[in-house]
Amino acid sequence: MRSKKNINGINIQFLDAFFTVLTAIVFCFILVISTTVNNRFHAVKNAIDKFIICEQSSEMIKDSTNYLTEQARLFVVTQKTEYVKAYLNEINVTRRSYRALENLEKVCSEKDLALQRLKIAMEQAQSLINMELYAIRLGYKVMGEENMPDEIKNIVVRTIDQSIPKEKLQATAINNLFGEGYLIYKSRINENCRLTIAAIEQQIRDELNLNADDLGANIYRLRILFLVLLIVNVMVFIAFGTLVILPLERFQKAIQNDEKLNVIGSLECKHLAESYNEIYDLKAQNEKSLLKKAEYDALTGILNRRAFDQVCESSKEKKQKIALLLIDMDNFKYINDNYGHAGGDTALKELARILTETFREGDYIARIGGDEFAAILPDCAPVAAKTIKNKITKVNDLLLDIEDGISPVSISVGIAFAQDGFDEDLYKRADKALYHVKEKGKRGCEIYDSSMDEE
Repeated sequence: MRSKKNINGINIQFLDAFFTVLTAIVFCFILVISTTVNNRFHAVKNAIDKFIICEQSSEMIKDSTNYLTEQARLFVVTQKTEYVKAYLNEINVTRRSYRALENLEKVCSEKDLALQRLKIAMEQAQSLINMELYAIRLGYKVMGEENMPDEIKNIVVRTIDQSIPKEKLQATAINNLFGEGYLIYKSRINENCRLTIAAIEQQIRDELNLNADDLGANIYRLRILFLVLLIVNVMVFIAFGTLVILPLERFQKAIQNDEKLNVIGSLECKHLAESYNEIYDLKAQNEKSLLKKAEYDALTGILNRRAFDQVCESSKEKKQKIALLLIDMDNFKYINDNYGHAGGDTALKELARILTETFREGDYIARIGGDEFAAILPDCAPVAAKTIKNKITKVNDLLLDIEDGISPVSISVGIAFAQDGFDEDLYKRADKALYHVKEKGKRGCEIYDSSMDEE
């Protein structure tokens, strides 16, 4: 096997490792940016949740103060105690204002303006509660303090002005809840609730703008990375298609057609093709050697009987016009006896050489037995009989002066023609012509004709 050539090309293993690392790097960037995007989305969600809680807390404080105001006013106007019970239930059980503040403290820090505004609103709401409790106590004083619930008695509010006449107590209580001072506190609470929502809206807007800008930038980066990933995938597809798949397809066709492979593709494919071609050449040499042994006579180097039979069969299939020559070396036993087997071998080799040089390149000369030769002359008709005879005469003349002075060496030849290729009848006719030559004294040739059948 010949030595390996220096083959240059793209190493597919290196290319695979390169694309794998590149893809991994891109995926890492995508993962990092996706995490950032996810964090920003959570920040936006938290900001929105914070806004919702702030809005709900503000509404709860407003609803609570409005509810307390309504119950206190209804009591001082109607002096029905169920309104006081509802009022106390809101303060002690429902406690919407305090729950609103607790909810807001969960999402806001002490520095948040929204929380600060809401605490101010709570302080103002407490001032309203004190005014409302004072008015309720005035109402009970009109009804008689013995009916006053313990919850009202235990709540410390400002001392009732004893100088107010009893008949004016209810009017004082009503004025306390509907007066300008009370309404000012009420409007301040509503304003602080509104400012709470406005503050949180501004804070959320700032956070959303910041996050939106960052999200936009990261989404743009993600698009670039996905585009890079797409390009990498296309490059992988093109590289593997060009360097591996296409060469393998061509290799497959070449192998099916029993041809050598083109050294193409990746470095691995080129090495594969080169190795295959070396094996192909070695196999071809071996087959040629085996074919020569199988089809050529080892001594003379011309076709053997097996190859001669194949030529005959081929002419039959092609229905060729042919001439069959059966050639017999005269006095071969005499030559062996006088010159030994080496002399006999020399005579056979010389005959084979002279026959090959005398007849056409496309004619088939074969050794079919010990001293028996044959020839198939394709595309040959009876009109060429004279030419064939002249060639046989030339062969016999050349055999008079062969190597080592071996003599006498001559040949007898029987000739027959066929229009449709070889068959057994053709062989018989040529054999009869050969027999006719032998009967006449050897050293010559005869062409078969029908008169030979009668002899």
